[in-house]
Amino acid sequence: MSSKTEEILTMTKKLSKTDRANEKKGLVIVVSGPSGTGKGTLISGLMELDPAVTYSVSATTRERRYGETEGVSYYFKSRAEFEEMIANGEILEWDEFCGNLYGTPKSALQAKIDAGIDVILDITVKGARSIKAAFPEDSVTVFVLPPSIADLEKRIRGRKRESEEQLRDRIANAEHEIACIKEFEYVVVSDSITEAPVRLKTIIDAERQKVRRNPGLLKKFSGDGVGDNGTCSGTDNGGDEARN
Repeated sequence: MSSKTEEILTMTKKLSKTDRANEKKGLVIVVSGPSGTGKGTLISGLMELDPAVTYSVSATTRERRYGETEGVSYYFKSRAEFEEMIANGEILEWDEFCGNLYGTPKSALQAKIDAGIDVILDITVKGARSIKAAFPEDSVTVFVLPPSIADLEKRIRGRKRESEEQLRDRIANAEHEIACIKEFEYVVVSDSITEAPVRLKTIIDAERQKVRRNPGLLKKFSGDGVGDNGTCSGTDNGGDEARN
């Protein structure tokens, strides 16, 4: 481990202690973008730099594979159970892939946020909209872009899993998703497996320091809560007081 990485990990541990003292709720970090942009690699890199971030566990109707653990890999459900969860509003967002349903359980995500734990989700643009609607104050949305469409096509071809028709469909879908980028708050270009995670971590660190996310810190300086019942006594003299 490099000295820079060790420094970042130490800072993260200190930050986590401060966050707990400041009564922070957890962040819902929504990462979205076209398939092939390296979102999984980006998230893995972030979690190495920032162990305080946890990955959201999805529910699925897919059969459990060898080595997978309930509540760690997925929450495994029958199709009937999953559809009942949707009907009861227990699934925040969901999609179907290869005949299996995948979605984000509301209760598990809410419990982590209330405990002050930051959670990251890798979901579709449609799913990102649902999460933002459910957690307008606690979520931050990040769109991941490839360096170029040509680079994205090269990455997808490198997988050697798609036919030429499927490749064209993926590129067309990517262009449609990129057209939605203005719905997101931040963008990260996945042009480096070392630098892109640092950029994502910078975004998360900035979000953690927003005034509204630090109620405990505000109470420390005002019993009534700064910004609620507190009174601002700043002068309107163009900043002369600060310079004196």
